[in-house]
Amino acid sequence: METSPTFEIILSDITMVVTSHIVANDEVFRIEFSDKRPALVVHEALGGNRPFWTSIPQGRQKEAEFFGARIAEYLKNK
Repeated sequence: METSPTFEIILSDITMVVTSHIVANDEVFRIEFSDKRPALVVHEALGGNRPFWTSIPQGRQKEAEFFGARIAEYLKNK
């Protein structure tokens, strides 16, 4: 289920189109990229009492951490 309007985050070399969804009572974000790489689904989880961004399914952790931080920054400043 989509929970909020689509928003865009523009970086120097890429535009991200982001949608928020609720899956199993957790908020996840689906990111579509302007450079045609595959879409990425990320979730902010807790590990060792510390939040971190992870990809769903696992395997794109570095991208999840980088782009998840951009989403968090956008949401904080909106």
